[in-house]
Amino acid sequence: MSAVLRELASLYLTQALLLAVAPPLAWLALALLAWLGRPLSARQSLKVARGVLLLTLVLPLLAAAVHALVPTGPRFTFERSVARHAGRLPAPLWEPRPVAEPARARESAPALPPVLPAAALALLVGGGAFIARALVRHARLLRQLESLPRVRGVGRVAVVLGEVGMPAFSAWFPRAGRQPSAWVVVPPALLEDAESFRLTVLHELQHHRQRDTHRAFARLVLTGAFFWHPGAYALSRWMASLQELACDEALVASGRAPAQAYARCLLQAALSVRPESSLPAGVTGMSHPTTRRIQMLFQPRPARAQGVSALLAALCLVLVPLAALSQGVAQGRAVTLAEAQALARSSQPEGDLPVVVDAHVLARLNTLTGSEKGRAFMKRALANLVTQREALSAPLRDKGLPEGLLAVAVVESAATNMPETDGRPSLAPGMRGAGVWMFIPETARRYGLEVSDARDERLDVVRETEAAASLLSDLHARYGDWRLALTAYNQGAKKVDAALVAGGSRDATVLVDAGHLNDYAATVQAGLLILRNPHLLD
Repeated sequence: MSAVLRELASLYLTQALLLAVAPPLAWLALALLAWLGRPLSARQSLKVARGVLLLTLVLPLLAAAVHALVPTGPRFTFERSVARHAGRLPAPLWEPRPVAEPARARESAPALPPVLPAAALALLVGGGAFIARALVRHARLLRQLESLPRVRGVGRVAVVLGEVGMPAFSAWFPRAGRQPSAWVVVPPALLEDAESFRLTVLHELQHHRQRDTHRAFARLVLTGAFFWHPGAYALSRWMASLQELACDEALVASGRAPAQAYARCLLQAALSVRPESSLPAGVTGMSHPTTRRIQMLFQPRPARAQGVSALLAALCLVLVPLAALSQGVAQGRAVTLAEAQALARSSQPEGDLPVVVDAHVLARLNTLTGSEKGRAFMKRALANLVTQREALSAPLRDKGLPEGLLAVAVVESAATNMPETDGRPSLAPGMRGAGVWMFIPETARRYGLEVSDARDERLDVVRETEAAASLLSDLHARYGDWRLALTAYNQGAKKVDAALVAGGSRDATVLVDAGHLNDYAATVQAGLLILRNPHLLD
């Protein structure tokens, strides 16, 4: 549960960060385009604002999804990993931690900060109260609208006369049946002016056509979820203002509203509204700043087909790295090369398989410990080794091989005895085999295992482990280097021989860098480093 809460907290904080950064960037971009003489129309600006809101909410989700596949690093600090664990690396290296040591367990597992659940509860209560209060006001408004005299109906839109001093506005309520769900409120003073009455109704109906009244609930949820965030209120006000400008622009551009008459209607609406009048969040009204709206009516309306897409794409170039960086900071940090090398030295048992940490091992280590899939795979392997360890390590000891070669079984199958048709994952590239050690049929038969329709000894843990020990012993005797032997286990001796000739080096790192060999040995060594330091998965 703590891991889920951490993930949600990092997602929420990333969205809050983008909410503080994205709208000002969009405002500056629109202002810059206007200064350069290439302004966007009001309707295009509204699309930009809606796009900014969508990016703010979606990009952190995408960053979190990418983080699960391409991690930023494990949740640990280097000082805790080495200083507190270097002195207690017992053999067997992957025994589960004793239950009778709660103090030590508390040191190893990062406890959920007590402020995080309290903050989450405060946000839930505060946001819920904010939205509930707004919905109560909406319910009261609906009852008030149903009591007002109706002038006419347009489909499921009811046009009603408001009370004295009430501004013109439109609202929508999700309702079933044939009852009106959309409303247009017109001040009673407009009954004396037929043209102003017509233009006011057209304006409010345009809000319904643009779905502004529907999207008002999305803005309500946004401000409720971030009720403490000034950026949420600023973005909501900006979108509300752009909605009014877009409605004005649409009506004048279509020819349904003459500019002179429409400007007079706007001025009359502004003068007739009481300064203290207010409407519930989520409804749209004509009582927005009037000067700019009237000026806009008489200005040329630019139409740049690609302006919105280009501007949102430019914003993405800035916001995507910011979202990814924010997710990385919230989720954890990657182990550096120096830290991994120090951790390998501190956890290296005498005479066991050495871990040579290079860039490839480091990359695989951060993948296994920093992604949910990698962590789940390694945790399953550690759990399986609790029961399989003796059966797997005894044949290795009989051959005089290092016990660290159990990491091969971890990488191949998570120490799981699997048939070829098993769908559970393997970290080993290439052809899929069977058993704990993932022998392919040809290699299994060469080392004395029967693979036929009647019997498959690759699924006999003792027999297949004996064969694996023999194969690994032969490969090490052939190359005298464990990294080359491990690579030959996966890619075959012929491939390694060819790489040695083509690369002109016996350094596995050099051969992998040149593309002659894959990073299988690096994966095994990263897995071994985790087996020796299981706290990396905390």
